[in-house]
Amino acid sequence: MVRARRKPVSQTQEILTPSGKADLLDQRRDIEDTLREAENFGKGTAAEQLDKEGLRRQIRHIDNTVEALSPQKATGKTKDSLVREARQLAEHFRKGLPTKYEMDHPAKCPGAVRKHMGWLARNKDNIKRWRYIQNVINPEAPESIEELRDSGKPRY
Repeated sequence: MVRARRKPVSQTQEILTPSGKADLLDQRRDIEDTLREAENFGKGTAAEQLDKEGLRRQIRHIDNTVEALSPQKATGKTKDSLVREARQLAEHFRKGLPTKYEMDHPAKCPGAVRKHMGWLARNKDNIKRWRYIQNVINPEAPESIEELRDSGKPRY
């Protein structure tokens, strides 16, 4: 059987995190267990009414999803350029990003919610790119945009 070539993941496409991949593989294991149990029971049981081919299609779909959305290993120059781009995006995000204090105390900081919503709208594509880069660079523990917020706590 010849396998089709894997399509490259686009530069902003969401990719599977390790926990997302583990969830899909758990679903696959559950479906396989159901199929295995159905083979052990005979006629006149509930196992006879199972759509075994449908379950096999679900397994294939999960396999294809895991293969298509798994991050590719970044090494050498590619990883260096991604790290450089992540630093540039981090600096860009810090401009206009509401502080942690503003987000935690919106009643004390009028306009904080509107400021945050506007910031999200302006940076939508950059946020997708940031998530992609973080998942490629460090798939085990990607950095969150929340970590870029400064405390911003007033000193009074």
